[in-house]
Amino acid sequence: MKTVLKLLLLTVAALVLSAVLIVWLALHDRALVVRDSAMTPADIVRVRDLLSAADPRKHPQEGEAVRTFHAGGRDLDLVLHDAARRLLHGAGRVVLEDQAARVQFSLQVPHSPFGQWLNVEARVRQTVGWPVLEQLQIGRLPVPTGLARWLLVQGLAHYQLTEPVQTVMGMVQQVTLQPAEIVLDYVWRPEGLRTVMLPPADQQRLRAYVDRLVPLVRLSREAVPLAGLLPPMFELARVRAAAAGGDDAAAALENRTALIALALYATGQSPSRFVQEARGWAQPVPRPVLLRGREDFSMHFLVSAVLAAEGGGRLADAIGLYKEISDSRGGSGFSFNDIAADRAGTRFGQIAANDPKRLQAELSKGVTDEDFMPGVADLPEFLSEAEFKATYGGVGAPAYERMKADIERRVASRPLLR
Repeated sequence: MKTVLKLLLLTVAALVLSAVLIVWLALHDRALVVRDSAMTPADIVRVRDLLSAADPRKHPQEGEAVRTFHAGGRDLDLVLHDAARRLLHGAGRVVLEDQAARVQFSLQVPHSPFGQWLNVEARVRQTVGWPVLEQLQIGRLPVPTGLARWLLVQGLAHYQLTEPVQTVMGMVQQVTLQPAEIVLDYVWRPEGLRTVMLPPADQQRLRAYVDRLVPLVRLSREAVPLAGLLPPMFELARVRAAAAGGDDAAAALENRTALIALALYATGQSPSRFVQEARGWAQPVPRPVLLRGREDFSMHFLVSAVLAAEGGGRLADAIGLYKEISDSRGGSGFSFNDIAADRAGTRFGQIAANDPKRLQAELSKGVTDEDFMPGVADLPEFLSEAEFKATYGGVGAPAYERMKADIERRVASRPLLR
């Protein structure tokens, strides 16, 4: 009996030590990929122009004709990094080779005693159709190919990317990897993408909020105050959530959909971009949506609220990228009051998701701009890159961090955001 017990204890100890060793080998003190946190306006314009030129909707073809899309290595690298930032909250890089590509990611692991970074490096090889995973290394730990492919499947499922990846893979016929560019031969099937972006149940839910917007904005001949739209939209969310059972999950879901409808409207995007049937919906009359007298504040606020409430959902990211692209067209420079609107919107979205019934109750009393957006008239705006760096030292510098801390204090002081 003692021998069996010893063997059992040794087995458990060996498993624990193996697990610790694996974690130690997987994590690292330094990031493999170190990059700026977001694309610059120039990068956004570059990717926008690339995607605009390749937009299949601008080049209609009969049936399921095979189309070809060319992307340079730098363009692909920018898109991959932005996807890693949005979906994984990390950094990414891709290096194209002859009939192969190396992909690297660095994801931060806070509060780990073994290292703060999970570094992943993979190599894919060109084949007929899609490339295949040839090599995977996590930190200092090489991963067998079979296990690597299983981990890839699990990772896609964890980040809710299985369906969109399968949809895209079903359209792409061939991927050709070259040192300077990637070439995709594909068949355009837009309906599959729309379903992935917004499932049918969510489409019907969104319609209810778009329908509610129609009479609300029709009453105004010019601009519409955001403070006037929030109470009736969230009252609809309260009623619908109560009809669905009245729990926090239902309330949060309705709150998120209300925010999506508002963000689409404020940024000038039609729901038909994501839902084909929306072409037949009643459409709210286009009006500027104002927050503290400014249209850009309402857009920053609502996009950030959606991103926070959705937790980085696919539709939220699409709305956010659209807003970033719109900002890049103006080239108006860096503004701290935009950051304030972003942070206020982020806090609002977090409350909408995490304390949904309280937010609905507070909004039912009616609100003013001051309840959810701090005063920002004294904050610097429209700074050129040179002015920003000269005065604040760049992102992360002490002067910049002091400004951010001041903004956070202002946001936290708003009654609705506490």
